[in-house]
Formats: sequence, structure tokens, C-alpha cells
Amino acid sequence: MMRVVRLMGLSSQALGMRCFSTKIFVHKLSFYTSEEEFKAMFSPFGTVEEARLMRDQQTGRTKGFGFVKYSSLAEAEKAIKAMDGRIQRGRLIFVEMAKGSKSE
Repeated sequence: MMRVVRLMGLSSQALGMRCFSTKIFVHKLSFYTSEEEFKAMFSPFGTVEEARLMRDQQTGRTKGFGFVKYSSLAEAEKAIKAMDGRIQRGRLIFVEMAKGSKSE
């Protein structure tokens, strides 16, 4: 049994598959989107553990993208299906699963 699990793990790595986290990546946001508005946008789809907009260090202005972390994968998938390709503040936004960093 252990050998089968190892083989499955190897084959999934060989195929380029990876385990998904509960974090989603949102981009093409309006530069005027606030942290509160961002969190409220994604709250209807589940428990938002963290909603973070990326900001320019020098100006403090948002960069137009951010990350939302949910408590479950099902909630993250629900948010992606509902929000990807929607218009928010006059901008077409895109939502997808966040890719893991190299340190993970």
C-alpha cells in the first residue's frame, strides 16, 4: 500500500500536478479598491481568513492585484467560479488559484 502511494506521488509530480492551497490570486483590480471592499467582495463565498492587496512600497498605492485565503478548497473554488471575469469598479477582473511559491 505504501509503495502505491509513493508511486502515485511520483507520477503526479512527473505529470506536473500539485496540491492546491486555499489561496486565490485576483488581478486587474481597480487601483482604487480598498482593503475592506476587497474582503467584502469575496466574503459571500466562504470564510475569508486573509484578504491582502499588494501595494507599491514607495507610493502606498495598490498594484491592482491581491490574494484571498479561504478556510477550505471548496470555498476558494466557489469564489473563482463566481468572480472570474466579473466587472468590479469598471474593470474586468480575473481570479485563479494562487501558485505556490518556491519556498513552499
